[in-house]
Amino acid sequence: MKFRLPDFRISLRTRFALGLGAVLLPFLAAAALGQFYLLPRLVEPLEDIVRELSEEMYPVTRLQTALFQVAMPVNDYLVHGDADERRQFAQLRQRVERAFEEAPPERYTLAEERALIRAARAEWDQALPLGEQLLRLSDPVGNAAAARDMERFDAHIDRAVSMLDEAHHHFHQVLDQDRAQAGVSRSRILGATFAAFVLAGAVSLFTGVALARSVTDPVDTLRQGAARLAEGKLSHRVDIHRHDELGELAAAFNAMAGRIEADQAALAELASRDGLTGLYNHRTFYVLLGDELARAKRFQRPVSLLLLDIDHFKRVNDTHGHLAGDAALRELCELLRREARAVDRVCRYGGEEITLILPETDIEAAVRLAERLRAAVEAQPFDVGTGAPPHMTVSIGAASWPAHADNAEALVAAADAALYAAKRGGRNRVARYEPESAQPAALE
Repeated sequence: MKFRLPDFRISLRTRFALGLGAVLLPFLAAAALGQFYLLPRLVEPLEDIVRELSEEMYPVTRLQTALFQVAMPVNDYLVHGDADERRQFAQLRQRVERAFEEAPPERYTLAEERALIRAARAEWDQALPLGEQLLRLSDPVGNAAAARDMERFDAHIDRAVSMLDEAHHHFHQVLDQDRAQAGVSRSRILGATFAAFVLAGAVSLFTGVALARSVTDPVDTLRQGAARLAEGKLSHRVDIHRHDELGELAAAFNAMAGRIEADQAALAELASRDGLTGLYNHRTFYVLLGDELARAKRFQRPVSLLLLDIDHFKRVNDTHGHLAGDAALRELCELLRREARAVDRVCRYGGEEITLILPETDIEAAVRLAERLRAAVEAQPFDVGTGAPPHMTVSIGAASWPAHADNAEALVAAADAALYAAKRGGRNRVARYEPESAQPAALE
């Protein structure tokens, strides 16, 4: 049976003073060893690890966030041609520059980390003129050459973010080495302290071990928590409830871990969502579709795809203005989210094109759902704050795996061909994929 001191509201200094009184004068050296040598060298390595994790991870995380955000105005400008995106890009560009200044390569220990930061900077330096060039275009919407430059711009940004991710990985390797060295020191200190208590006698051993465990157990828990946090397990929390300094340290550790986890979650959410509509963006759509197709192939269950396009959306922009058009697009996306099933994934494919990934759904069920969505949009007046609410209609193409395609790209192409058939058939209708409809869509 393991003896533990009661967890009263006693500070660490008071605990050591009680131990001194219990072991009397011969044990003064052992108590002083624990007070002035053991505790600082157990706690300080953990504090150093936690402080280093916070100080070195935050600048790189802020830089990644800034790089994700700076790409959005350029993408939106090619979609909408709104000149206000230039001002937003200028502000976000300054934020990226400040983030690079706050994370200079010289502050990092490993040569690999410094090289990755410099490489990320080089990618940004190549992306910047491309972004500025795209924002200077007078008529970017539908410009094929601009779209190719946009792909190059996004590629530079993606590579810069990937390099920063790799810098994180190198940083964690350094932390692992530091923790190993701290563990060696801790083992030596504990061995020396144990020997001192053995020599002091049975009473001293009993009291000293109980006192030491009241300190080392939570410290070890904190050390293990720091190790898991450094490994990327950001949801880990230490379970220490004490009314002393270690309890305060545990509370601070948990609060710090919560902030890091929230920042990482916010970063991931920001990277996966479309800024205007809040739907999953083009890149995330292909990730979700690939995952769903892999699951469908494993269990041999159907999955369908709807590709939806707003009919004559340019008229809404021309009649009510682009701000009203954005408001109508947001309201339409909210309607689709409400009408879709909980398991469906609604994504913005680009411009006014919306996709819906329908798990466990064959083509017949997909067409029925598409028809319900089409009717809901037709019946909905869209309040854009510019007088009489405009009515909009949508054309929808439907395709299914494995009936119409054997991979993600083929499934998107089949749905696009069906959408083209719906447009060609008069708009405001649903069309399922037919082989003869497989033509590139070129209608508004």
